[in-house]
Amino acid sequence: MEITSANNPRYKSWLKALEGRGIKKQGQAVLAGKKFLQEVLAGHKDRVLALLAREGMPCPAPENVPLYTMPGELFENLDIYGTGAPLMLISAPEPPAWPGRLEQGITLFLPFQNPINLGTIIRSAAALGAQVVATTEAANIYHPKTLRAAGPGIFKAKIMQGPSLSELAGLTGLPLFALGLNGSNLFRFKFPATFGLVAGMEGPGLEEIWPQENMLTIPMQPGVESLNAGAAVDMALGAILAGAG
Repeated sequence: MEITSANNPRYKSWLKALEGRGIKKQGQAVLAGKKFLQEVLAGHKDRVLALLAREGMPCPAPENVPLYTMPGELFENLDIYGTGAPLMLISAPEPPAWPGRLEQGITLFLPFQNPINLGTIIRSAAALGAQVVATTEAANIYHPKTLRAAGPGIFKAKIMQGPSLSELAGLTGLPLFALGLNGSNLFRFKFPATFGLVAGMEGPGLEEIWPQENMLTIPMQPGVESLNAGAAVDMALGAILAGAG
């Protein structure tokens, strides 16, 4: 099917699917990435609503997956990363609510407002078998930058929508440990079989609201103030899983 005008209702809806409010309202998002295309179609075809391509662009569409083509200038407005490859319009349902209990293994609580950090850790969680709870502070999990960083991991990780950081800090009776600058040495800590690891927001962290006895820190050399939030979680996951092995 061919889209010829920027005033086409479908095309307008795809543009809205590039930003958080439109994603939430429409329940659809745009996933870019040439290397992701075949993997998503092979393993998660049920989440693909359509393929979007520039006129003349090779794009073999599987059965029952609509293909929409359009002039270059219209396609470039959707291809915000300049991939020059077909785009996928995917379903973007709201994640289920976190039930307030922890399942076996690691549950990551992520408040990242930087969608790249959020997507990077979702990708790591999918690879390592950890569950993800996006807190109310977090970016939309289907933001284009989140999807770009997470890739097919967005479909593989178990993702839930959680409470705010302050609400988490007020919970008692759950093994919830937060990453911060002042706490017990994470590399020496003995984690239980089931626990939650809570990341701080980029910048303010968690020191003001989190119980000190449940705070963990990654030791750093003098003069280094902090790690990138996403890098800290990745490092913590690696250390935890190495210790478990």
